[in-house]
Amino acid sequence: MLSAYDRNLARRALGIAALVGCVVLLVVTATDEGGGFARRAALCAALAPAAGGIGALAAARIARARGEARALEALGADPFRVMRGAVLGGVIVAAIGPALVFADLADLEPLFPRPAAPSAWIAEPDGGMRDATRGTRLGPGGALEVAARASEASAGAAVGERRAAVGIALVLLAFAAPLGATRDGGSSGRAAFAVLLVVAMIAAFQFVAAGRASAFVVCVPPLVLLAHALVSRYRPAPPR
Repeated sequence: MLSAYDRNLARRALGIAALVGCVVLLVVTATDEGGGFARRAALCAALAPAAGGIGALAAARIARARGEARALEALGADPFRVMRGAVLGGVIVAAIGPALVFADLADLEPLFPRPAAPSAWIAEPDGGMRDATRGTRLGPGGALEVAARASEASAGAAVGERRAAVGIALVLLAFAAPLGATRDGGSSGRAAFAVLLVVAMIAAFQFVAAGRASAFVVCVPPLVLLAHALVSRYRPAPPR
């Protein structure tokens, strides 16, 4: 059962996270004018865990600044138990990300950027020309034909695998980001760890887009963050 303090902390985290989410939505809409709803939904889904983490972090910082958290911890309450309201509020907003992905409302193509392959027209014996990259053929009489490319046979399976991988990664992030954000500790070390994870996430998406790794590689950085957040729960808090 949630106490009145937990509910108050959850509302605070939820409000701040929702405000951050609105800012993210405005920025995505303003900077991606050529993209449709599905492409914008993918970008917002990827950033939803960050909004939830920021909301949880802000609510936790406010509670500590007011002395609420320290008073409860002084009475013997577990630090994780004290901050579970902030975690809950952040998770609610962060969960919007995987919900958009699993509901098939997001086009994940913007998350896996790759350069367009150059055209390579090949002359055929009958006088026509064929572009093997795009699967088009220009007949001798000027008729343009579109043929199925060999890569399209496995495109459906690849899209399904990527959707599952991204959805799982966002579920992990939806819990890991608020959990890690509410941990009491040095902000510099936590910021450096977060930057490393962001770089690892970007690299994982790039590797998958280039076809160098399985789509489920994108789940590794969120899993590391979740494991770190859970292990940190059992570490002694730094002296104040």
